[in-house]
Amino acid sequence: MPKRSKPPRPADELDPDVVRLLAAAIAPAELAQAEREALYDRIMQRIRGEAISGADVSSGDAAVGHAAADATSAGDAPPAGTVTIRAADMRWVAAGPGVEVKVLRTNAARRDQTVLIRMQPGAVVVGHRHTQEEECLVLEGEVFVGDHRLGAGDMHVAAAGVVHSPIRAPRGALLMIRSEIPPQSFRIA
Repeated sequence: MPKRSKPPRPADELDPDVVRLLAAAIAPAELAQAEREALYDRIMQRIRGEAISGADVSSGDAAVGHAAADATSAGDAPPAGTVTIRAADMRWVAAGPGVEVKVLRTNAARRDQTVLIRMQPGAVVVGHRHTQEEECLVLEGEVFVGDHRLGAGDMHVAAAGVVHSPIRAPRGALLMIRSEIPPQSFRIA
């Protein structure tokens, strides 16, 4: 039986195998968090047909990552002056050994953010200095700031200028933190 040849490909279409090999050979661009957020916001605004002017809810609040997608795709627009960030639109990102971060929102004007931090059993977040007040609510598990124990439901506030000890989660924990946007060089673990 004679071997059939593939139909000719249009001149403006690349061979899928070539495209796959090219894509595998290209290293992804490393963008800073603020650059990723701004790029995503611009893309989502164009998709929705909005004028590109920045995501602003009365003082610089911006949904982060995929969270910029508005609720109209779900059939209900958020109330005026608010932003709804859907759980399905936020992603966990590995931040260090046993530590994942999910950025819920940022406010560039205030230089702060709200994040979830998930710590696996035995994980440690390095000690660091705060340039702004930081609020930490333990949602699940327990953590130790030095020898100071915090359990589920406990709230811990660190004043601006404070340097605190490493945060340990011997049995794992889920934290909600409102803090300054850390410098790009900051490593959590």
